Amino acid sequence: MLPKTILVTNKTNILYLSGFSGSGYLVLHGGKGFLFTDGRYKILAKNEVNGEAREGGLGQTLPRGYEIVDTTNGFDDAWRNFLKKTHARVIGIEGNYMTLKFLKQLKRLSRKVKLIDVKDGLDKKRMVKRPHELNNIKHAQSITEKVFEALKKELKKGITEKEIAWRIEVLAHKFGADGMAFHPIVATTKNSACPHHKNSSKRLRKGDILLIDMGVKYNGYCSDMTRMIFTAEPTKEQKKIYELVLEAQENAIKNLRAGITGKAVDKFARGVIKKAGVEKKFSHSLGHGVGLDIHELPNLSQKYKEKIPEGSVVTIEPGVYLEGKFGVRIEDMVLVGRNGVTNLTKTPKSIQKCIIRLK
Repeated sequence: MLPKTILVTNKTNILYLSGFSGSGYLVLHGGKGFLFTDGRYKILAKNEVNGEAREGGLGQTLPRGYEIVDTTNGFDDAWRNFLKKTHARVIGIEGNYMTLKFLKQLKRLSRKVKLIDVKDGLDKKRMVKRPHELNNIKHAQSITEKVFEALKKELKKGITEKEIAWRIEVLAHKFGADGMAFHPIVATTKNSACPHHKNSSKRLRKGDILLIDMGVKYNGYCSDMTRMIFTAEPTKEQKKIYELVLEAQENAIKNLRAGITGKAVDKFARGVIKKAGVEKKFSHSLGHGVGLDIHELPNLSQKYKEKIPEGSVVTIEPGVYLEGKFGVRIEDMVLVGRNGVTNLTKTPKSIQKCIIRLK
């Protein structure tokens, strides 16, 4: 149960609740919102909290009645005036998103107020996607898939990982993305054995495997997809590992539905890989929620014992990484329903569809 008054410091939660994308704090109190910001963001705040700045985005669903509190002359006096006006005595704070310095300041200014950590209480509010949010995520994913298809046609011998990553960004903007959800991961052969490889000047050669993990933003919402590209017929070992990862992913997708725990879903994929004797080569969780943030609740991991709600969007991305050789990760984004999932990722995954011929 969240308290009546909450000080929101997580920028994504501020955006979600008010539509405001600038710098400041939001206080929810008695059904109203108080947006603390300074003169630099005065016009932006008026536009965004009134739903005028983004067509088709968060603005169209925002409540009216947000009061903008000017902190140009300092936060201290503005906060004292707020406490005097509202008589708030118990205030929830986001302990995960607050600096120690600001917490000390808040305690100094709020000596008669009890501060309660709401932890991830507000993050959980964002798990179930509303219709316009889902539409934005789907559109972001459609852009991602257009980028990937166009990129495959551009790949040629000698192009570097860094150059491929840059082409992904250029193509994303060409197809209508607002920006990238994260910096693309482009990893060739041995580098693909590092799950979060840092793009290098390694040049693409015929026979290389290419792991591409990418996502874009549209109207503030993210997409996420990982695909493998083979520049020659896969070796027996490469095919074996690829098919294993695909089987693990499909087993998780088949068994995921609302009400199952993140731990249980992770086990459906991890069990397949464990049976093959390479469980230790699957070194990360199965997936995560996607929305305004590229990584948000719920989680699909061995440690996440909470239930996955209907209406959440999550990734399913098992991987097997053979250091010194290669790695394979396959990632789809799915919408969780009561009786199963709807896969939002349409890019083919059969191994034959992943083979290309370099220019």
